[in-house]
This record gives sequence, C-alpha cells and structure tokens, in this order.
Amino acid sequence: MSKLTESNKENANAAPEEERDAELIAAHLAGSEEAFNRLVLRHHRMTFNLAYRFVSDYEDANDLAQEAFIRVHKSLKRFKGTCSFKTWLYKIVLNLARNRYRWKKRRGEFTKVSLDNPGRDPDSGPMEVPDEALSVGTQIRRKEIQTRIEDSLNQLPTEFREVLVLRHMEGMTYTEISKLLGCAEGTIKSRLHRARTEIRKLLADMVES
Repeated sequence: MSKLTESNKENANAAPEEERDAELIAAHLAGSEEAFNRLVLRHHRMTFNLAYRFVSDYEDANDLAQEAFIRVHKSLKRFKGTCSFKTWLYKIVLNLARNRYRWKKRRGEFTKVSLDNPGRDPDSGPMEVPDEALSVGTQIRRKEIQTRIEDSLNQLPTEFREVLVLRHMEGMTYTEISKLLGCAEGTIKSRLHRARTEIRKLLADMVES
C-alpha cells in the first residue's frame, strides 16, 4: 500500500470520528449534558491511558483523566475547531501529565502499585490482565518486564519520553504528534530515533538475556 493510500485511509477513518465529536460538542453547547457525557465516554479510556503512560500510577492517571474532562467542560465553548477535538484533549491531558510527572519526579514517587492493584478495573487501563493459563513464573516475568519498561521511560528526558509514548503506545502518526507538540515532523522523527536508542541502552540486559 502506498503512503498516499495509507494517508487517505487514515483521513477517511478520522473524518467520521471528528464529525461525531463535532455533533456532540454542538449538542452540548446547545444545552445537552447527555451529549457531554457521551463525549466523555468516547474518550475516557484514551485519556486515562495517556495519563497513565506518563505518571505510571493508576490513581494518579484516574485523577488526571477526571481533571482533564473538568477542564474540557469549563472551556469547551472556547474550542475553535482549528484541530480535532481528540488533539485538543490530548494537549490538555499532556499538560496535566507533565505537571504531575515533574512533581512526582522531584519527590521520587514513581510507584508501580498499579500492576498489582486489586481495585483496578482491567478494562480501563493499558496494562495486560494476567492470563491464568500462564505459569506463575511467566506472569512474574511479564510484570518484571512491565516494571523495567516503565522505569526506563521515566529515565528518559521529557521530550524523548513523550514522542515514544505517543508514537508507539498511543499509535499516533507523525503528523498528529507534530500538531500536538507544536514541532516539525523532522524534529519528531529525530527525537523518536534518539528515544529508541536510549531505551535500547536502558533495556540492553533484557534484550541480551
């Protein structure tokens, strides 16, 4: 499939999503709280997942997702539509996550309790639900790998961690990341290359073992 065809396919898939968001926004601005609730339901999981990628904690990510939608509710009337609602929401989440990440890093609080949190909703987060068919040793190994990846991400400079998360964990295109971060696509690709190099170094012993 050519790049042009892939691009056209992405645009075709994105259009209905943006149109549906626009309909719900218009309905909410006309006075429908139900429309806003539906907008939240459409994007809550994505919002939670993105927040979690940056703060590595279930409770913090849940708080950030709630705060993001509170901010959306307060400022939706000022949304101009110069970008998609999803991109606008990403920006809000990213700014909140950056602030929380800086605060947690200063305090050295990067706990991994979410991996074993019995109160966690398996459908709300990005982590895998343990497969009961797997051996205990395999499940432990998976958790060790997850923890190492999270630790390694937290060691990366912010600009590298962000592009790695957005590209490989959130599946965003270079164009989407470029719009979100306000950087040229060439800059995004350069940061991503350096991020991959750094993460490979941090996980080298795992790859070799």
